[in-house]
Amino acid sequence: MVKQHIGLITRIFEWTLNHVLITTIILYILITVPLLVAYIIMYAVSRMRENVDKLLHHKITNRQLISGYLSFVFFSIFLFTILYLLMNYWGLGHLRYGSCIDNSALLSNDPLMVKSIAHHAYFSAITFFTVGYGDICPMGWSKLISVLNSLIGSMFNVLIVALAIINYSRNGE
Repeated sequence: MVKQHIGLITRIFEWTLNHVLITTIILYILITVPLLVAYIIMYAVSRMRENVDKLLHHKITNRQLISGYLSFVFFSIFLFTILYLLMNYWGLGHLRYGSCIDNSALLSNDPLMVKSIAHHAYFSAITFFTVGYGDICPMGWSKLISVLNSLIGSMFNVLIVALAIINYSRNGE
């Protein structure tokens, strides 16, 4: 009788130990991954801000202007790619191939949902440059992110053209 109780206690202890390890691993992942994503987003935003500050500096060469522009575009597309992926992960919205019929009830079960990171980056770039081919459509809250993406792209492209004209007229290059 005592051996049965010791065996039961041992099994309970082993089960608890196994679940503590699994619980610890899950908690570690749940804490580490969002912190890593937040760090990457903050880094991208700070780089974008630095590039805009450089571009608005009154004495800038054309090489610095182009370099700052390309860097801002890269980090902007990267940032919006992460935002689209987060919308998909949180179930608030997603990108969809083909028809742009928004059936919000199917957000997580949509068979045409974009899953590829490369296609999220493609959509972010196409939206940033306001091309809009229509092969991928935002659904749910991703629509708001895409509007913000295109607004920033439009404003920044106009700003870069204005800065290039000002720079050209100052330097006569």
